Amino acid sequence: MKKTPQQQTKQAMADIERARKASEILSNPLYTEAIENIKHDMFEQFSNTKLRNVKERHELWQRMQLIKQFQDKFENIVKQGTRAEDTLSLLQKGLKAVNII
Repeated sequence: MKKTPQQQTKQAMADIERARKASEILSNPLYTEAIENIKHDMFEQFSNTKLRNVKERHELWQRMQLIKQFQDKFENIVKQGTRAEDTLSLLQKGLKAVNII
């Protein structure tokens, strides 16, 4: 079902707000410090495991992948907000072109 321009505008504005909040988190020094510390600690643990300890190495690798996915989710929300800004701009231009606003 196709969304109306009003629905698209409302969704774009919601996405922009989510992106703003996600961006605040990503740029927060406490967040970046915590993520970097977690990554560093996991890498150190991984580096200090014996090659034959496959289970522990695999678990650490999975944790490292999980933290990456966690960060990627926030970054994707920011990207979605950027796309929403473009959508909102196009919607406004289109509505102006047909003299709706």
